[in-house]
Amino acid sequence: MPPVAVLVNEACGCIEIDADGVVIGTLFYRHGAPRAITMLSSAERNAMAQGWAGTLLKAYWGGYLSVRVRGDAVEILRDPSAALPCYRAQDGDTALFASDVDLLSAAGGRIDGIAWDALGRILYSCGLPTAETALDGVATLRPGESITLERQSERTITGWSPWDFVEPRAGEETAAATERLRRVIQQCVAAWSSLYERPLVSVSGGLDSSIVAACLAHAGRNASCLTMYTDDPAGDERGFAKILCDALDLPLTESRYALDAVDLARPLGAHLPRPAGRAEAQPYEAAHRALAAHFHADAFFSGNGGDNVFGYSQSAAALADRALYEGPGAGAFATLRDICRQTGAGPLRVTRAAVRIARQPACYRWRPSLGFLHPELIASMRGMALSHPWLEAPRWALPGKAAHIAGLVRAHLNLESDRSRIAPLINPLLSQPVIETCLSIPSWQWREGGRDRAAARAAFAGSLPQAIVERKVKGTPDPFCGEIVRRKRHELRERLLDGQLVAHRILDPAAIEEAFRPGRLTTGEENVRLLELVNVEAWLTAWTSRSRGAEPATGPGGDD
Repeated sequence: MPPVAVLVNEACGCIEIDADGVVIGTLFYRHGAPRAITMLSSAERNAMAQGWAGTLLKAYWGGYLSVRVRGDAVEILRDPSAALPCYRAQDGDTALFASDVDLLSAAGGRIDGIAWDALGRILYSCGLPTAETALDGVATLRPGESITLERQSERTITGWSPWDFVEPRAGEETAAATERLRRVIQQCVAAWSSLYERPLVSVSGGLDSSIVAACLAHAGRNASCLTMYTDDPAGDERGFAKILCDALDLPLTESRYALDAVDLARPLGAHLPRPAGRAEAQPYEAAHRALAAHFHADAFFSGNGGDNVFGYSQSAAALADRALYEGPGAGAFATLRDICRQTGAGPLRVTRAAVRIARQPACYRWRPSLGFLHPELIASMRGMALSHPWLEAPRWALPGKAAHIAGLVRAHLNLESDRSRIAPLINPLLSQPVIETCLSIPSWQWREGGRDRAAARAAFAGSLPQAIVERKVKGTPDPFCGEIVRRKRHELRERLLDGQLVAHRILDPAAIEEAFRPGRLTTGEENVRLLELVNVEAWLTAWTSRSRGAEPATGPGGDD
């Protein structure tokens, strides 16, 4: 039997199954009271020991890592929701796993500085979650993956696949599906919130965060709400947030995206093994930390991932799905009408797009992000497969559902914000039961009535103000991105041209010079990419300082 040590602090649960296995983190019953499990009965432990991963994934859910010794092997499974981070490193022959890179380092993990080739692949692959990170010696166990470690080998498999849940329930009407969705979401929010006394909720007045706030109010939690706004009307959603909080009787604080709260030398995600976030999020993080201190909040709740799980789409894929699944007929015609109503496109254009989608392979093609990358880097990446286990669609897959699953994959890199360093960040809409329920709802039901995320709207129509349920326009902080680029234009240019990304031929200095050419206006897409890249430069400074033994750069919280 290989030697295994499991170390947790008082904030992390650890449930012993038997002498050979434990579950680390937070565990809930799939069916039962919405509260965390602290101990399993003898019968439950016996069932778990017999079925292990299969039983764990079917009868429970949460944010956890399971560890099981089996003969000379150790099996580790990470839950599908990504709620508990899992990084790994080596200390000689010892494999180390931890929820934080600093813990890996403290345990003796060998971290050899920046992995420049991997960083180039990360910036090229446009947010695709991979096992590698931008730190040499640090890897990730991805959500739903199971790894088996033996003395001389290891093997990683997909322990949980979204494709196991995409088949629509036979004969289930839309009303039944939406009621099932409502119950599951309420149960998951109630379960997570049972762990905390004073949650702080990020609300925009949009559908996703409003659903989370409504479920917290329904569960009787002592929640407070925060909404951010820009000076530009496109990013000012205070009116909708106020309608929501007045209806739910929850206190609301409004905070402005302030330019003076943005410091381009200050990294977001300095604690992570790969850069994450963009500079415009600094005021967002700072406002949440300040309000959490004021209200003594013990957790942050977010509607993050709502678009992903609720199948948000403006393509014709739902029509392709329905025609492929049911054949041409009244149902396909109804979906055609729904898509035309939602997007404003004409029926001929939508039909042609659906035919084109239906004729292509169902598997989702992940597109790279080439903006400002060095031509040599781009050339070296040609032919590189942008792959992920969840993107490997079976032959019978429908293209709209493949895109739905790709959205779930895309959500995984935005779950560890800086504010999670002071209190847990809970994204309940990405809970395993919610994901599985949403996958079982056909793509065309998410577009019924010409509304995006239609099933979620219908599920919570009785819990939310009509103005929220019927809202069609989504707010955006993009105007604030443009303001940062305009007002900090010279600093941005200097930091990027004189930075490590250009020095290592990851960025193209000519493309950066062109973007900042006098008299030239940057596009919205360019603004977002530039603020991503300048945050990468700040992240690099923080980690290279650490590798030299210097104090790391101050995080976005400053000294507060």
